[in-house]
Amino acid sequence: MDFPFAYRQRVRFGETDLQGVVYYGNYLLFAEVGRVAYLRELGVLYERDLLARGVDFTIGEARVRYHAPLRFDDEYDIKVRVGEIRHSSWGFDYAIDRADGTHCADASTIQVMLDRSTGRATRIPAELRATLVTARGRAGRPR
Repeated sequence: MDFPFAYRQRVRFGETDLQGVVYYGNYLLFAEVGRVAYLRELGVLYERDLLARGVDFTIGEARVRYHAPLRFDDEYDIKVRVGEIRHSSWGFDYAIDRADGTHCADASTIQVMLDRSTGRATRIPAELRATLVTARGRAGRPR
């Protein structure tokens, strides 16, 4: 399955360790950057579409598998696609690739929808679900 969205970034000095390689935990921050940019691209605005409706989400699971290093000043793409959609959670898959095409990491997160008043899992709102389902259907076709 292809990734319908990519967001280009450049490695900053503060994201690297003493060897000049991106610190392993920063790949989850890269996933967050890609996730927020992709949601924005899909027309989902955090304040309007989640908080104002009394819901939010948290990360229930995160995974990263490393393949090749990113180093200071490398340009890279955070590729994002919608994964499995359930009643109160959905997944995002990520591919983090250097601009030269080298595949550096695979990542995934599972977002759990929460009712803000109770802090408990709740169903994904119908409009957000429809947006995610449509986006998942586009993942098979490159942009």
